[in-house]
This record gives sequence, C-alpha cells and structure tokens, in this order.
Amino acid sequence: MMDTLRTKSATALSDAIRPIDQAVLDLLRREQGLTVHTLIERLEVTATAVRQRLERLVEVKLIERRKEAIGRGRPQYRYFLTSLGMRYAAASYADLASALWHEVMELPNPQLRQRVLRRVAQRMGQQMRTQIPLSGTLTQRMQAVAAAFGQRRVPAGLNDLDHLPILQVHACPYPELAQQSEDRSLCEMEQEMISEAIGESVQLDCCRLDGHAMCQFRPVLAANIVVEASVVT
Repeated sequence: MMDTLRTKSATALSDAIRPIDQAVLDLLRREQGLTVHTLIERLEVTATAVRQRLERLVEVKLIERRKEAIGRGRPQYRYFLTSLGMRYAAASYADLASALWHEVMELPNPQLRQRVLRRVAQRMGQQMRTQIPLSGTLTQRMQAVAAAFGQRRVPAGLNDLDHLPILQVHACPYPELAQQSEDRSLCEMEQEMISEAIGESVQLDCCRLDGHAMCQFRPVLAANIVVEASVVT
C-alpha cells in the first residue's frame, strides 16, 4: 500500500527565500557574475552571511556558481541568476497577464477562444515538463509538478487516495483572474497544463471556486487502471 505522500518541495522555495535574500537577487539582476568579495562590499554584511544566502539560493536553483581560473592562484567563483532566478527576481507581469486574458475571453469566436487557451495550456505544460522526470513513475512526475508549483510561489502537495497520487493545489495561481471569470476556463487551462506536463490526462475533482479548501487533480488513466485491476481480482 502506498503511504500518504506530502511533498515539502512545493513550499521549499518560499520557505528558503528570506527578505534579505532578495537583495542578492536584485544585485545579480542588475549585474551578473558577481564574486563573494563584491557581494560583501555591496551588501555591507559579513562573509558568513553572504555565503549562507548564496548557499540557500543555489540550493533552490535561483542562482548558479561558475568557476573562474585567474593565473596561477586559486580559482574564484562568480554567481549568476538562473532562468528560474530571473523570473523570480523580475517584476510582476500580473497586469499584462490580466489584459491578455481579457482580450482572449472577448474573442467573438468560441472555438477560436478555446483553441487559443488550449495552445497556451500546452505551451505552459511543455515548459513545466523540463522540470519533470518523464522516465519516472507517475508519483515522481506528480511530485515534480507539485515542486514546480512551489517554485512559482503556489503552495501545492501530493496525497494519495485509493492508491493514486493526487495533486493538491492550496492556492489559486491566478486569484484575481479566477474571481473575475464567469466560467471555468482558467481551471480547464490548468488541468490541460498539468496533463501536458506529466504526459497523462488529469481531472479536476474539487475546486476552490466551489468552496473547497483546495483544488485537487486526479490522474484519469491511472484511476481506470486501478478500477479495472480491482474488477479482475
């Protein structure tokens, strides 16, 4: 029997990053490739404090270190924002996302609107797929999705129900858009994105818009397999 699974990865990023770490991200956003010595001077803190911040940021993959050889002396390391770090440190695009969403929803052709939303969901799922071990088990893939949500500051976790890994999303990734929307297009887009990411269809079992404590996504194919297996036995 599968034990209940709850991933810490989903909230690891938010827990690991502290307000003081933002100063490091802001510096690297303005000037990539800074050394520990330069960061000490700019931040006006101790070397220990800087190294602790750098270790946290490297661990959650917001920054990376690159070795640089200088003459015959000891090599030094320079620090750079990763792609994830650039997104994390960048300004919010909430206004742009809201404007684009409303423009899509106002398209007069319903079929065109659905086709656009499906393409957007598939593209987002393909981007998330780069963080998912496709050769892994269904549980491992679902865990990776939960971790990917956590990196986007959306608390999520994994649980099991009837021997199935269930993705639980505890906060809406698009709260303002969801409140303004009169239908479930956002929910359908999220469902399509997750399906694309893990390579298997999921269904939305419960939704925060219906008053539930979380949104819950269940693998469809795996559910059918379990049912069929129980019938055979």
